[in-house]
Amino acid sequence: MTSPEHTSVPRRPAVPPGVDRAARRVLVLAVGDGAATVARTWRAEAGAAGIPAEQLSAASAGPLLGELDTRLATARVGIRLMVAGPECDVLRIGAVALARGLLTAETTTFATDDRVRRVWCPHCDTTTTAEVPVGGRTGCAGCGRTLLVHHHVSRREGCYLGFSADAEEAS
Repeated sequence: MTSPEHTSVPRRPAVPPGVDRAARRVLVLAVGDGAATVARTWRAEAGAAGIPAEQLSAASAGPLLGELDTRLATARVGIRLMVAGPECDVLRIGAVALARGLLTAETTTFATDDRVRRVWCPHCDTTTTAEVPVGGRTGCAGCGRTLLVHHHVSRREGCYLGFSADAEEAS
């Protein structure tokens, strides 16, 4: 298994990063209660810098994905996306932004909680959401295999890679 030193798992800052002063407009997405304070701070910082900022909030990423898709379809150069919330939602929203053409440099994220993960099963192409640590095990919602949560995150899919925990014994 890959060691934590060789990982694609995002390194999360302890405090929320600031607003990109090169932004022409900021779209702030706040997911869950823990993200409200971060979102307010980002909006206030953008406002103080004279950067127009808009905030969308929801309890989970699901309701925000369609609205994000619509906003990015009409976005102009200079937009910055700032997302705060649980890691599983932040990664999911980041994947949509990436798919719609936003660059990594145009997206700022802050995870308020990292206990829940979306884990992709390569055996049945199902993504399972579970409270599991990296290196831990969870059952696949699709095929039922016990998956080991690998130290690898797909930015394109917005989830961790899982693989059969007993793959060595099965061969």
